Amino acid sequence: MRKIKARTKWFVPFIAILLILAGCQSVGGLDVNKVLLGDLDVKSSESSMTLSLNAVPAAGISAEDKEIVDLINSFSLDVSNMKLQDNGNISAKGTVGYKQLKLPFTFFMDKEAIVFTVEGAKQPFYYPIQNAEDMVGIEGLDPAKTEVFSKQLTQFVVKNLLNPSVINVSSVNEAVYGQSMNLTKLHTEVTGDELPALLKGFLKSISTDSEGFTQLISGLYDYLYPVIQAEDVDLGELLGLGAGQIPLEDKEAVVTVLHDAAKLAIDTVLLVYDKQLDNLYESTPELKTVLSKDTKLQVDVFVDSGLHVRKQNIDLLVALPASEDLPLQSISFKAESQIWNIGGPVTADVISTEGALDVSALQLTPGETLRNFEAGSDVHRLMKEDFGMTKKSIGIAPDDDYYYPLVEGNTTYVPLRYLAEDLDATVEWDAVNHAINVTEDVYGDKLVFKIGSSVVTINGATVKLDQPVFVDEYGDAYVPLRLLAEALHATVEKDADGWIYIERD
Repeated sequence: MRKIKARTKWFVPFIAILLILAGCQSVGGLDVNKVLLGDLDVKSSESSMTLSLNAVPAAGISAEDKEIVDLINSFSLDVSNMKLQDNGNISAKGTVGYKQLKLPFTFFMDKEAIVFTVEGAKQPFYYPIQNAEDMVGIEGLDPAKTEVFSKQLTQFVVKNLLNPSVINVSSVNEAVYGQSMNLTKLHTEVTGDELPALLKGFLKSISTDSEGFTQLISGLYDYLYPVIQAEDVDLGELLGLGAGQIPLEDKEAVVTVLHDAAKLAIDTVLLVYDKQLDNLYESTPELKTVLSKDTKLQVDVFVDSGLHVRKQNIDLLVALPASEDLPLQSISFKAESQIWNIGGPVTADVISTEGALDVSALQLTPGETLRNFEAGSDVHRLMKEDFGMTKKSIGIAPDDDYYYPLVEGNTTYVPLRYLAEDLDATVEWDAVNHAINVTEDVYGDKLVFKIGSSVVTINGATVKLDQPVFVDEYGDAYVPLRLLAEALHATVEKDADGWIYIERD
């Protein structure tokens, strides 16, 4: 089985953006198609990138919602150096901004694993990369063909998309990694109210581009043939034409049938496009705000004489309808990137997996997660205090059919294991001493309950119980709810209806 190839163009989202905007192969003498396809051919490079968000609150926003908006606006990502090696290895280093903090991180990916670190971690973390079949659950998938089909898809989409109202090319001088360069700047803008017409124009163009559509489906056939063959799919039955009507091996017949079916579907959509769009606006009036002139995407792409992208700036602003659930006027996304050393000698910075934590094989509790970070580190504090990683809320009804609480006198008893494990504690049976050992998840407190004993040990100290620990007819050991919960750093409250609420910060 092949391993997944680590090379991937994830350093900037520029391909998807350009496919939305650049609707012809040449704009002002710049061959957009060659730019896109040339970028897919880049085997090695270095780059940097910054990302940020900006949410604009609606008028009269509450203090609580304003706090959430401030948190959104504090987020940023700064990748100071990303390296793409010609063997497909990728490394990156940078910082994640949150509130007033800057959290440094490093990242490395090869064909075997993804490895990353963050300041304050006691060791690196890694996630093994399985073969493609295991990861996506599709037998016969060949990742080597992905790049070929990506080029075909890119070429087809760029050929058939229409230009937005604003698209132009100019010559500029820009600094890339400290070096002044003469570049070609492609500037594009598209507003939300243009998108429906652009999509309709794209569908019309596809419908009439029989040759291009056929070539695309032919490429898709080559890409997916091993998958369909491995899955033993009957295309005739799948398309409703009858079992055995389309031999999988007959490429020409398969491509023809798929082309005709896809074209019929597109033509059907075009017949009802305007009516369905009106119905959508009527049923979802909020969409008129999102798809209005106030929503705007602006992209500046800077290309060198070799048709390589060297810089790009993306600014997306989305207008939002007034809503109590989302008290925002708009939210915007900005990304800036630059790339250098294209095709040059680049060596990704390896992060060793020795002593690293395999996060794919673990289901970590909050305490186990926190213990992987230094107690005084910013990440540890953020996870515990800001993100509330250790918070727990449990509600128990008087007739709860999970906990089956038993009340004797003023004491409520519950199955020890159920409540302890729901509070992330570890529960172990000590057969020699006929005892149940409980280890609290976050702070590591030790509790020992002995069956038939009215004494419990908590961190070495003995506590007297009103009655001995007992076992019900189903084999569940019952202990006082309040004592167990509070020993596991939770609070207990009971309302007038007999409901019990357990909270842990």
